[in-house]
Amino acid sequence: MSGRQRRQGLVDSEEMAAFFAKLDHLNQAQLMTMRAAWRSTSHQVHEEAWATVRGVCARDGLTAEIDQVRTRALAWTTRGSNSVPFFRANFDDVAWQQAKMEAGEAIVDAALAVAMGGRLGTSARDVLIGPWLRATEAVE
Repeated sequence: MSGRQRRQGLVDSEEMAAFFAKLDHLNQAQLMTMRAAWRSTSHQVHEEAWATVRGVCARDGLTAEIDQVRTRALAWTTRGSNSVPFFRANFDDVAWQQAKMEAGEAIVDAALAVAMGGRLGTSARDVLIGPWLRATEAVE
């Protein structure tokens, strides 16, 4: 690139790389824990958190970058199971893929919380990242 450095996008950050690396190491039970925790939060609370996300995106011009984060998170939930081999040995591919897809909403929310970092208020961030934290407590 001719003397100019490319600006690092949200999806390319070190924080996102660490998030996806940890995501690749979750097991089926942790994915189901994420799904259950996400579903235990009311629809209204989710809507309020997403309203905050949309407001921050509009204010900071991050709509395209947040779309990339969402796309990457959703792609993880729908791709073939190519995660850590010892997890593949423990779960059949159909069950593993189903668990990933069922946790998709929680995964997208967590990815957004990680990508947006301190741009979100504590309340919205806690809603989005909460299921991830509950599922990964033993991993941290």
